[in-house]
Amino acid sequence: MCLVVTVVGWLIMLYSIGYMGGDPRFSRFFAYLSLFFFAMLTLVLAGDLLLLYIGWEGVGLCSYLLISFWFEKPAAANAGKKAFLTTRVGDLGLLAGILLIAKRAGDLSLTNLAAKGAALGGWAPAAALLIFWGAAGKSAQFPLHVWLPDAMEGPTPVSALIHAATMVAAGVYLVARTLPLFLPNPNALLAVATIGGITSFFAATIACTQTDLKRILAYSTISQLGFMMMGLGAGSAFAGIFHLVTHAWFKALLFLGAGSVIHAVHHQDVTRMGGLWRSMPVTALTFTVAAIAMAGIPPLSGFWSKEEILRRLAGSGPPFLILGLSIAFLTAFYITRAVVLTFAGKPHVIPANAHPHESPLVMTIPLILLMLGAIGIGFIGTEFAGHRFQHFLGIETGAAHQEHGPAWIQLAAIGVAVGGIALAILRYGLGRQLAPARVRGSLSWAYRIVSNKYYIDELYDRLIIRPVLALARSAFSFDAGVIDGAVNETGNAGLALSRVKGWIDQRIVDGAVNAAAAAVGRTGAALRLIQTGLVQNYLLIAAAGTLTLFAVLRWLS
Repeated sequence: MCLVVTVVGWLIMLYSIGYMGGDPRFSRFFAYLSLFFFAMLTLVLAGDLLLLYIGWEGVGLCSYLLISFWFEKPAAANAGKKAFLTTRVGDLGLLAGILLIAKRAGDLSLTNLAAKGAALGGWAPAAALLIFWGAAGKSAQFPLHVWLPDAMEGPTPVSALIHAATMVAAGVYLVARTLPLFLPNPNALLAVATIGGITSFFAATIACTQTDLKRILAYSTISQLGFMMMGLGAGSAFAGIFHLVTHAWFKALLFLGAGSVIHAVHHQDVTRMGGLWRSMPVTALTFTVAAIAMAGIPPLSGFWSKEEILRRLAGSGPPFLILGLSIAFLTAFYITRAVVLTFAGKPHVIPANAHPHESPLVMTIPLILLMLGAIGIGFIGTEFAGHRFQHFLGIETGAAHQEHGPAWIQLAAIGVAVGGIALAILRYGLGRQLAPARVRGSLSWAYRIVSNKYYIDELYDRLIIRPVLALARSAFSFDAGVIDGAVNETGNAGLALSRVKGWIDQRIVDGAVNAAAAAVGRTGAALRLIQTGLVQNYLLIAAAGTLTLFAVLRWLS
């Protein structure tokens, strides 16, 4: 995982120099990328679940910052919020699982997880499923997949690095690291395989109907992540991680190739492209090689990892094997469709200011290096290399590889890949491109459902978003009308009472005090008149007072 994050990430960083050249926030973009590498490597290198969770939240933050990097666009800002809120739902499950393990096992170390599973006892299945719930949010598994297609509003290098090769694979990595908790619990493994299968199949069908190049690749990523989960659900950490490694190379190459195309034609609609191989030969070659690798044609990398997962699914029963082969067929179909509509045929309508041309070397060199990886990286997990990858992981041996699945699985994998490619060429190549309207006419109801992504977003909007917003509006109205109203009326009553008290204080209390003071003042002023300083006046007053006193006493007697 360190090699995937650093080597593929470095190539994408190199590509970004050309792709993001001239952007006013060029330095900020690379600061966010560097922060992402720090968080992702923290996640990968963590020796316990607590440090892993810190890295886990770090990559989630970087995903939000980079999806909404062009935040002046409402679609990008909304996509960032949608991704952040949706993945938080999964992160809550992971946090609950970590707390459960800490409470019951008393240790969050990733070593000796089998013993921790025994210590969990009856809580082990719950802990495993909570961990998977967190992985489902980060790896866009049903029903928490809705954020990843909208994440394509971010710059294309972000889509290649975070939403194709590394961060979204963190959920697969987490389940693989904690697989000893799942292995003793068949129901937990079944849940992983079932959710992975549902996610992979329905995302593959949606990709067959999309016309936005980046959204085709987005649903392809969801489908491939589900395919990895199917391998893990079959009990094989090697199968899931092997496909994660090969997928990182060819899917990063597909996204960067799409970015090269968008950089040249200034739009993303494959129905308005066509014939670009003439003006963009390097991009066309590398994109086609990556598409063939993802389709599962030997000896390219995708064939070996897909065949390994199909071998494991054969041991899980015919339903899972049939579903896996169906997904492989749809994968070959939709990626060939994207190649044919983008690069083959005659040029279609493009913007007047677009002049298709090959990208500069700083963008094409990473494409060529990634192409070499998409061709050869798969050999590390094959018997030709002595199953070195299994031995390197230390979890499975070459003998174990041979014990799972019949030999005809390899032929079946090649057959469905060739069939999907052939059907796509027949439908969209050879000058017989079928317009979407014609497809809708023949299978209108099915096409409408699939092209509208099974109405999952609309369902969430109706069942969750609208009720929550209505509840928020009701709570706001209650808060503003009742709570704030009661507080405001209480305040108004207090103001009225204070006015009454102020009038009493000013008119009565202060009035009485002021009146007493005025009386004393007037009395003093009157008495001051007799203070003349003349002895004669004082004698006269004394005589008058004496006479008055005698008169009173005489009257009283």
